[in-house]
Amino acid sequence: MTPSIPLRPLAAMFRSLLSALLCGVVYTLLASPAANLQDSTTLAPIAAPAPALMIALLWRKPARDWFPYLLAVFVAMLVVGDRDSLPVQVDAGFALLNVVQIVACIWLGRRFVSRDGQFDGLYKLGRFVALLPLLVVALVAALGASLAADVMPAGWWAEWRTLLVGNGLAILVLTPTWLVWSQLHWRSLRGDRPSLLGAAAVVGVLLACAACDWSGEVQRVLLSLVLAGAALYGGMRSATLVTSLAAVMAVLLTLYDMGPYRQEGLDSTWSLQVDLAGLAMLTFFIAVAMRERQALAARMEQMRRFESLGLMAGGIAHDFNNVLGAAGGYAELAQEQLDPAAPAQRPLSEVVSAVRRGRELTEQILLAGRRGDRQRSLLDLREPVAEAVRLARPLCRAGVVIEFQPPARPLAVQGHAGQLSRVALNLIRNASQAARSRVVVSLHAGEAPAEAPLAGDLPQQQAVWLEVVDDGSGIAPQHLSRLFEPFFTTRDGPGGKGTGLGLAIVAGIAIEHEGGVAVASDAGGTRFRLLLPAAAATDLASPVAMPEPTSDADQLHDEQVASGQGQCIFVVDDDAGQRTLCAQWLDALGYAPIVFDDPLLALEEFALEPLAVDLVITDLDMPQMQGDALIAALRELRADLPVVLCSGQAHVVDLARTLGVAGLVKPLERAALRRAIMTALPDTEQGTP
Repeated sequence: MTPSIPLRPLAAMFRSLLSALLCGVVYTLLASPAANLQDSTTLAPIAAPAPALMIALLWRKPARDWFPYLLAVFVAMLVVGDRDSLPVQVDAGFALLNVVQIVACIWLGRRFVSRDGQFDGLYKLGRFVALLPLLVVALVAALGASLAADVMPAGWWAEWRTLLVGNGLAILVLTPTWLVWSQLHWRSLRGDRPSLLGAAAVVGVLLACAACDWSGEVQRVLLSLVLAGAALYGGMRSATLVTSLAAVMAVLLTLYDMGPYRQEGLDSTWSLQVDLAGLAMLTFFIAVAMRERQALAARMEQMRRFESLGLMAGGIAHDFNNVLGAAGGYAELAQEQLDPAAPAQRPLSEVVSAVRRGRELTEQILLAGRRGDRQRSLLDLREPVAEAVRLARPLCRAGVVIEFQPPARPLAVQGHAGQLSRVALNLIRNASQAARSRVVVSLHAGEAPAEAPLAGDLPQQQAVWLEVVDDGSGIAPQHLSRLFEPFFTTRDGPGGKGTGLGLAIVAGIAIEHEGGVAVASDAGGTRFRLLLPAAAATDLASPVAMPEPTSDADQLHDEQVASGQGQCIFVVDDDAGQRTLCAQWLDALGYAPIVFDDPLLALEEFALEPLAVDLVITDLDMPQMQGDALIAALRELRADLPVVLCSGQAHVVDLARTLGVAGLVKPLERAALRRAIMTALPDTEQGTP
């Protein structure tokens, strides 16, 4: 029995060969004027469009698909060469040079300009102009002039100039146009008013110049105004269209001996080429500069929103955490004093749970406003992502599977493990809620993908990125631009309401890590890509073993054993609820608390007998005096004073480390408070008072 041959690869191969054949025919038609290159009344000395269009056609195709097209180019140039008077070997040399020029332009363009063919930055456009129309074409023109120097009457220099400007002008004008418009639907031109008005104005200006016999200076001024207006109001899309139309019309008028560039010799052709090249570069650079300005304005607006959120978060976190701490602390005290079977235990548990959710929400607001912990270290991205996958899997709804296969080698980044784990968890949970049945989590490293991020920046060189792909119904196009706005959410329905902070947190942390977030979505699903600058993996430290978690019984035993022996502790806090709650906890742990609502009063009391105080617990944000200033004043009186600094702001841990004291994030929890005290008082004897 003969094995069956798969039909799909054969059909794809047939389509590729047919497409290459059609391209070869078109290439032959476009390159035919080159058969009379020495004749200045043909298209060849002005512009050679065939290589420019083939470069644009193959730009986005993988290299493995180039061969049939390049073969078609070689054959097409041999066919064209049969129509001129040059020897066969010269025709074959020119055919080979066409192939070399196309390959060199595509390779340099994809490697150093833009892999996706989008000129969305002045740096990219500058490299395109320098590498393709200038460098590559200049070298190929030199080879072509040397090849035909003996058989062309004009000489090497004239031949080189003709080949350079003819090929360079076509690549400069036509290649960006084809690359920009090949990804757009031509029907959308009907609603593009800047492009339509610019095209009409270009046609009108050139026809008026031809009919009224206006000078070249007048034509240049009018065209410059029209092209600049199209670039300012329509962007790169409008700029490429009107520039190409202007070039084609100017060449046609010149060939038909109309307009200011009549065929009166090579000087007239040279003036036309210089003017077209100058107008094209002017128009493209204006369009790209306007796009960068608009992108910068959008980013500034985004940063303004994040900054506003950060200021708001910093302002309310202190007071809000005090309220949460008091509510949760008193609920825990009530639970301890009630019988475990009391009916009030369940409502109190709900209060404690609500306080915990409120604390998490406050932390999310701080992170979204980039007011969180900014300390970063060298780490392996696989670890926080694996932790996020482990946490997300139990939270998935039924029928959704999370697939994750980490790479074998480490992916080194400079980052904060907790924040990166939160980013990954947010992306994975969002994907699992949107997915039909499958979420794929993957990690990659290499050159940063050529994809404009919706938030943050694209790493310039080597990057490490996390991809989270779901098979859901996709994101509506009108929502893409608002995905990372704080409090923007489209999640409705019972149990599906979101806070609108998840993706804002992702954007804030990505920006904090000098990276970005790119999004691609269609009806088949959505892909989020978190891109971070890569770090050297050689300095990655070996994994640190995590301590085994303790049981509830062990923790309860520790709280009972590690109690105080009547040590005097000053509690300084302007919030009455926090002061009272902290005093009750300290009293229950066996300490002797003394509370102050004014740090100045606490400082006066401490100055009377500094050695009588064993520990000071102080808030950071107080109207009379900041906590760090109080610590400095206290340590002027006693340098070795143990201190615990508390605040609702996440950076309190870093500040406390800088001051050489223990740090504690509000709202306070009794277990965390006990651990902070034991850290600040390491020499405390253990036992019951």
